[in-house]
Amino acid sequence: MTRDPWQLLDDAGTVLAVHAHPDDESLSTGALIASLAAAGTRVVLVTATRGEEGEIVPGSVAADDPRSLEEIRQTEIDAATNALGVAERHMLGTAPALAAGAAPRRYRDSGMQWVRDGLAGPSDTAGPTSFTHRPLEDAVTDLVALLEHIRPDVVIGYDDDGSYGHPDHVHAHHVTLEACRRTGIPFVEVASGERPAGEESAGEETDGEKTGISWREHPGTGAAVHRAIDAYRTQLTVVGRDENGVAIRHVGGQDDLIALRTGLHPVR
Repeated sequence: MTRDPWQLLDDAGTVLAVHAHPDDESLSTGALIASLAAAGTRVVLVTATRGEEGEIVPGSVAADDPRSLEEIRQTEIDAATNALGVAERHMLGTAPALAAGAAPRRYRDSGMQWVRDGLAGPSDTAGPTSFTHRPLEDAVTDLVALLEHIRPDVVIGYDDDGSYGHPDHVHAHHVTLEACRRTGIPFVEVASGERPAGEESAGEETDGEKTGISWREHPGTGAAVHRAIDAYRTQLTVVGRDENGVAIRHVGGQDDLIALRTGLHPVR
């Protein structure tokens, strides 16, 4: 039996968002999170890694800044989640997002490399402590512990394409899917890619081989999403904003539009 993902979110008192790196919550689900928070939903975020392998926008960190990159990115994610209205956030592997009896775990950014335009693949430099190389069971039990602590009504996260194929995103999908299976909490998958041109914003659509994706616009979220994305000065540059979304330039020079809409897969 399939369930309407939008109805689940509309009815939810608490929603947990699962993401791989600082900035993913804003780039992949910023408008959705801002819309939920504005409607009175309690949104909690858990992030798997600290984004240690990401590049740095030239000039974004002063030469005399004594902070580590990790400290800077923690400051960025704090500002971004405040802008979106996130109620609280956690790091996977740190209590309460830590399995009972386990020593704290640190999941490192696995890194990535571009396979082709718009599609990422595994990095050649990922080490044994990276998110994708550590045992899946570690991350699953840590997420289960957080789910049992927070007791959200719904969990949101990546679909199996991982937004653009980043290996940490894909791994987070499998972790979230299994943790939700064990706890019985509905998992709402955010569709990768954009809504096909000319399609309606609601109802069933086809996205490649995937069917039934339901889209919703998030009017009124542009300012919050803009502030959230702009917090990540080390990772991207905001170049503009209009009614369609926030235009950015990634650290690698790729231009992108962060749309103020979300597509969701049906929940089975």
